[in-house]
Amino acid sequence: MKLLDIHTHSLLNSQEAIFNCSPREFSPQPNMYYSVGLHPWYLPSYLEEDWILLAECAKHPQVLAIGETGLDKIRSISLKEQRISFEQQATLAEETNKPLIIHAVKSYNEIICSKRDIKPTVPWIIHGFRGKKELAKQLIEHGFYLSFGEKYQQEAMLATPLNKLFLETDESNIDIHTLYQLAATIHSMPVKVLAKEIFQNIDTVFFS
Repeated sequence: MKLLDIHTHSLLNSQEAIFNCSPREFSPQPNMYYSVGLHPWYLPSYLEEDWILLAECAKHPQVLAIGETGLDKIRSISLKEQRISFEQQATLAEETNKPLIIHAVKSYNEIICSKRDIKPTVPWIIHGFRGKKELAKQLIEHGFYLSFGEKYQQEAMLATPLNKLFLETDESNIDIHTLYQLAATIHSMPVKVLAKEIFQNIDTVFFS
């Protein structure tokens, strides 16, 4: 299996992807990869057993990443509660030596501060990045990887070094191959050249 898509919620896209799910949804199938986490949108519904399940799932060999977790200031859930959950999952990522998939909405400063405090040794990946070029550069300076989905700003993608770039389908049904072709066009390079760069990132981050 050639892994192309580092984050999807769609089973239609899952054959070449890391399929994201909650601990309760995790039911590993042959030849599939997963990320497992507790999303900040649903924090009030999680129980202690969800955290226990997450710790168990995190050890599974088909689970390549922890998350998605993160901070979302648009939601009514308190930022304090979100941050506790986020940093607990960041700690679990460290303990299991697996990268962290991050959902961020109007919370980049807080996430950067958490990264400074935690000083992670595993990669932190902002998924579904839609921010501007200046924000992309700031996050890259702080060591983040950026993953781009169906909606993004071209200048931000161009400002992201190829060795920090991923592509994903997230919740859309767009074909991941289409995203690779679009990204290659933006970068004015053959799709095979871009794909080779991203394959190297995938190997480094998820399989090293």
